[in-house]
Order: sequence, then structure tokens, then C-alpha cells
Amino acid sequence: MNELAILSLVVTLIFTEATQLVPGGIVVPFYFALYLEEPVKIAATLVSALIAVGVVRLLGNVTILYGRRKFALYILVGLVEKALFTYLYFGDSYLFYNLSMTIGYLVPGILGNQMEKQGCVKTLCALGVVVFLIKLIQLILT
Repeated sequence: MNELAILSLVVTLIFTEATQLVPGGIVVPFYFALYLEEPVKIAATLVSALIAVGVVRLLGNVTILYGRRKFALYILVGLVEKALFTYLYFGDSYLFYNLSMTIGYLVPGILGNQMEKQGCVKTLCALGVVVFLIKLIQLILT
């Protein structure tokens, strides 16, 4: 897992410098590559990030959001969505078994923040390419 984290960091930095596209932040490609065998979690995380973009844009119409305040709201919305999705999917049992519907606690918020800055299509395409490269290099090295 440590090797995957380092590989992910290197690939993400090289990709970002080469293309000027950020694949959802530095840590997001690592988590997507780590959970690639669990497509439900990836789909739930993507849906959560898209919902976070919509919620923050709606709240931006009625309040002043910028910088750290906006990023903190993305993280908070991602946390609430994680709890909501997990509760709706697993019911009360998730409290006892530490089950989760999305990837991580911060990943939906970080991804949503980057999707708003750069655009959803660019961010998701960059994320897909970087995750593919990470898994390809991992397969070659193992």
C-alpha cells in the first residue's frame, strides 16, 4: 500500500505538470486506484462529489463563499453525504460494523472542489487517465 501511495503521488505530479490538469487533487487518484475493485464505492463517491458541487453552488447563491470557506463547505457536504449514503444503503448496522458507502471521508469534498475549479469533464477524464496509469504501472512492477 505504501508503494501504491508513492507511485500515485509521482504519477499525479508528473501528469499535472505535463497537462496542467489536476485529477481531483493529489490523494484522490490514490484512493480510486486502491478501491478500483469496488465499483459501487467509486460510483457513490463520484455521485457524492457531483451532489457536493450542486449544493455548494446553490449555497453560493445565498451566501458569500470563497477560498477556505468554500473548501471547508465542500468537505462538510462530503461528510454529510457519506453518512447519508451509508445509512441509506446499510441502515442502522453501519454504526456497528464500520461500513462505508463512499471512499474516505474527505475524497468526495476534495474531488467536488476540484470539479468546480476545473470543470467536471476535465477533472473526471484526468482522474480516469491517472488511475489507469497508476494501475498499469503497478501491474508492470509486480
